[in-house]
Amino acid sequence: MALPQALQPPARLSVRDRRILFLMSMAAIVASYSGAVLTHTLPFARKALELTEGDMSAVFAITRAASLAAIAFSIMGDRSGRRKPFIIALTILPLANLATALVPGVVAFVFFQSLTRVAVLAVAALATVILAEELTPEIRAWGLGLYGLIASIGPGLSLIILPLADRSSGSWRILFGLSAIGLVVVPLMRAFLGESRAFSPNLKPVKFSNALSAGIGKYLWPLMGIAFFVAAFSSPAFNFSLERLIDDLDWETSAARFLLIVFSGLGTLGLLVGGRMADRLGRRPTTVIAVLLGLLGGVAFYMVSTGWLLAPSIFLATFGASMLTPAFAAHRAELFPTQIRATVGGWIANAAVAGSILGFGAGWLLVDRYGLATTVAALGVGLVFAAMLALSLPETRGRDLVGPQAANEGATPTG
Repeated sequence: MALPQALQPPARLSVRDRRILFLMSMAAIVASYSGAVLTHTLPFARKALELTEGDMSAVFAITRAASLAAIAFSIMGDRSGRRKPFIIALTILPLANLATALVPGVVAFVFFQSLTRVAVLAVAALATVILAEELTPEIRAWGLGLYGLIASIGPGLSLIILPLADRSSGSWRILFGLSAIGLVVVPLMRAFLGESRAFSPNLKPVKFSNALSAGIGKYLWPLMGIAFFVAAFSSPAFNFSLERLIDDLDWETSAARFLLIVFSGLGTLGLLVGGRMADRLGRRPTTVIAVLLGLLGGVAFYMVSTGWLLAPSIFLATFGASMLTPAFAAHRAELFPTQIRATVGGWIANAAVAGSILGFGAGWLLVDRYGLATTVAALGVGLVFAAMLALSLPETRGRDLVGPQAANEGATPTG
């Protein structure tokens, strides 16, 4: 039986396309697993560290605030190339999680998880730029969607081995320690990952402040707004999903894990659907549809309590978030010139961090008093504004990021 057309790969992938997708996919699995462990071990780590749900929300907010430092990797990426800071960040990730597993205490937990978040953000921002610059324009969003789909393997692995965290009060640390396996990917990157073909040390440097005064703000501020509102909603909504099932609804860990693995797993097909839609219909309509689907599913998950309603809510929330990923990643890469592309990506990622801080800050203030459902629903209002901001941006589907004109100029709107 043939796959639906939206899920089918493009007719042709060049050797360059296949190589960069393989390398970034390996990095994605390492990064996504390392970043997901904190979320999936939340019910166990919280109790072992004697923290309330509100306290844990504050921990999330602190780690997100620390990850603002990841902008340094993006700036380095524009000045000295994408390859070096990417490999450095990818090396830090498993080491920080390993330290989390080995060093006891709340302070150490927060410190090393803050370091993990810095590396997660740096890897994600630079991987997006590398993929956007290396992939053939006609399959750019699809390739970014495939990258995201493979990245979902990491959280899936974390959920599969989650029973290890339930064996004793300290066994949740095993999941952090297993991140160290990801170090085997670093030599692979050093051997086979070349510098992005769009980057050249001969390009005239552009100061970010000068680029802002030259008018890139008309694209940057809406993109940062979208990232901010989406993260403010999705960060607490996704990070407290297992907590809701286990502690609020009294589900067994195995049942909660099964529900999330199956229906969030099915929802990740939105990465390929969203990528193909973005390449064929455009970045703007795909973004708007994805944001609204994610809002509907995310709010429903915290409002309903029976399994037959929770399952489609999880699917819809994940499908919407997944659809958004390739469309938004391609759009933000295509709207800016090579000399500031990584830095812009870093600032947009920081806007998402700021949104996460707001979301977790709201959780710290509201969850213990009003509950998760009310808090998530209130944050969902921001997604309506995100959809409106997406409509204000020009369409950039199919833009060349490698040629001489692309290296020095911003996007030329096509719609």
